[in-house]
Amino acid sequence: MAPNTYLITGAAGFLGWNLGRMLIRGQSTVVGTWHHSKPDRCASGHCMQFDLEQDDAETLLAATSPDVVVHCAALASRAACDADPDLARRVNVDATRRLAEACAERDATFVFISTDLVFDGSRAPYREEDPVSPASVYAETKAAAELEVAGVCPKHYILRPALMYGQTAQDTPGSFLSWNVGRPAAGAAVQLYTNQYRMPLYAPDLARSIESLVKSNAGYGIYHCAGPERMTRYEIGLRIAEHFDLPAGLMEKTELPVTDDTSLVTEKVLRATGVEFMGLDNGLREIAQRIVF
Repeated sequence: MAPNTYLITGAAGFLGWNLGRMLIRGQSTVVGTWHHSKPDRCASGHCMQFDLEQDDAETLLAATSPDVVVHCAALASRAACDADPDLARRVNVDATRRLAEACAERDATFVFISTDLVFDGSRAPYREEDPVSPASVYAETKAAAELEVAGVCPKHYILRPALMYGQTAQDTPGSFLSWNVGRPAAGAAVQLYTNQYRMPLYAPDLARSIESLVKSNAGYGIYHCAGPERMTRYEIGLRIAEHFDLPAGLMEKTELPVTDDTSLVTEKVLRATGVEFMGLDNGLREIAQRIVF
């Protein structure tokens, strides 16, 4: 029987909103959580407040009875994680473990959104079985949370998405596009690395992958999700300038001391879901037609 009720933590956030909107359009029941302030637009049939650090995961699942929990919420700011590593662990690791344990108790499927940054960027391309090598507090907490999920919840999917882009609930450029579009649109330059490589991933494609993994009963475990193109951050910036009619000269070159490449091998998720990840030009074209800035 196909799952019909999804609980999305962080449903008003960037990925949570994109996922919830897609699931609702597909006639699934979606319950979302929010933390600091009640969102104006939450892509769920019902959106409830939940504090990852303080509130009880079992109580949340008892109130919502989900078939699937997709854990998008996190302390995602690298600066915030560096400033308070203990808080980062409580939110990103301890809360994740409690949610995964609650899923295991209820025989629900747990989908954990990790990151390509569990790798330090020195030995790309990375496969799912490669050893992690986190190089920041944020990445360390995500790597630790992966182990917790795998250890406590048999029915789990751990997704490691690459650099995501898309639109927000407010119809503005989301994720790194918020500044990569916003600053040049205001006449300010952005510094972009010529030796930092990423595989930009369109957020709706990740949402489709999540739904496909769950509905197809694909094997549990880790899956890498990334767009089809390996590009430098500077190359990405030039594409953005083209599609949003921004001055290319405001995309300024800079360089890291060492090359940083977290490129991912995505054969496993493509085999499991059949979802084809969109190229950057097509994704940016879709966004540019819809957003305001």
